[in-house]
Amino acid sequence: MNVLIIQPKHPSSVKLYGKCYMSQLTLPVIASQIPEGHDVKIIDENVEPIDFSSEVDLACITTMTPSATRAYEIASDFRNRGVKVLMGGVHVSAVPEEAAKYSDSVVIGESEGLFPTIFEDLKNDELKKYYRLTAKPALKDFPMPKHNLMKNKMYVNIPKVETSRGCPFTCEFCSTTEFFGNKMRYRPVEDVVQEVVELNEDFIFFTDNNIIGSPKYAKELFRQLAIAKPKMNLRWISQCSINFANDEELLRLAAESGCVGMLIGFESLSEDAISSMGKKVNQVKEYESSIKKIHKAGIGIIGCFVLGFDDDDDAVYKKTVKFIRKNNIEMPQLTVLTPFPGTALRTRLEKENRVLHSNWQYYDATHVVFQPKWMTVKELRTLYDWTAKKIYSRLAIYWRVFKSFVRYRSLYKTFVFLQVNTVYKRLWMIGVGDDDQNIKDIAPIVKHPVTVKSKPVKDNLKTNAR
Repeated sequence: MNVLIIQPKHPSSVKLYGKCYMSQLTLPVIASQIPEGHDVKIIDENVEPIDFSSEVDLACITTMTPSATRAYEIASDFRNRGVKVLMGGVHVSAVPEEAAKYSDSVVIGESEGLFPTIFEDLKNDELKKYYRLTAKPALKDFPMPKHNLMKNKMYVNIPKVETSRGCPFTCEFCSTTEFFGNKMRYRPVEDVVQEVVELNEDFIFFTDNNIIGSPKYAKELFRQLAIAKPKMNLRWISQCSINFANDEELLRLAAESGCVGMLIGFESLSEDAISSMGKKVNQVKEYESSIKKIHKAGIGIIGCFVLGFDDDDDAVYKKTVKFIRKNNIEMPQLTVLTPFPGTALRTRLEKENRVLHSNWQYYDATHVVFQPKWMTVKELRTLYDWTAKKIYSRLAIYWRVFKSFVRYRSLYKTFVFLQVNTVYKRLWMIGVGDDDQNIKDIAPIVKHPVTVKSKPVKDNLKTNAR
């Protein structure tokens, strides 16, 4: 059969130098699972159009929430042409009944091990509506992702590699635990290193939600990467929890293996907000000392801050700006709290009648799609924009990057930090100016007016955070 694996387009797939920033890992992973004997092609609609007139027997569409609306359009178009459609991904797994309206079959959760059954059922014209593994797959003996099927020249080539799945934390707003589970699973270190060597790239993004979830595993991985590093001059970035700072050996090994930066979820500077989301590893009072330890190891920080928690007032926004400046968070990421389907946050906000609509194209963490507790939607949007303008102004970005160069004396790191800042600025700008349209044009799912307690927001946005 002719199999087409598709990633739908969405504006959140930003571009640098006319190329898409970072290629997708899900697409080559799915391609590696298709049984031998079939012709497999990959289309990432963010970098090339879909030819709906091409000869296709099965269209496999994977989607996250912000691209779900487009995914359903693509699925409907293929089905109207008589092509079988299989859908999967984080969003589809959270709302399988919704996705089933637009597809012939739906994969719920991880797909490893399911495709032989799916193709056998397809061959016998017995395709089931839903497929789901009875247990989370162990991450060994998997075929290598088929990176060669990607149009790598169309990306700022930062290939992605996976070392583990799962997350031990149960943050209310995150869908990771629902999809991958809260028990960490790891690929054999030798498999990861082999994939990195075969990619033969000098910069890698490890996609793990917490690459140091098991310090023992992480240390062995970093040791092996350090051994392979001289052959490739390897540098990499990944994601981890703030307790990365508490292990000097872990910091040293990460730096020696080529770690340029770590994405760390600070989430909020409000103790109440941290407590309510259930992320016990985060201790706001220890943030500054942890940052100093990571910087001392020569590792930059992509600091993630979520705005719009129920415990936030306008003081949090000024405090966030001041904190980022004072601690020189090289690459700050600012997002709006978003009730993604399948999360505990969405369940709670739906019970409180505070989810405004389910137009998924706006669920990109740059739009306000819920009713804040203490302010209007417009007020939250205004506070978010004010904070982002302070953080992503040219002067702010150049000043952060300059201070980073002074600290690390590395043109390479300086260039990487400038790129990431540019990407996050463009992600913020996706939602600028259209949140009124976001709410006005969509029939809200809220059945009754939302009752919100009054907690005045001070009109002090013009005051510079110092």
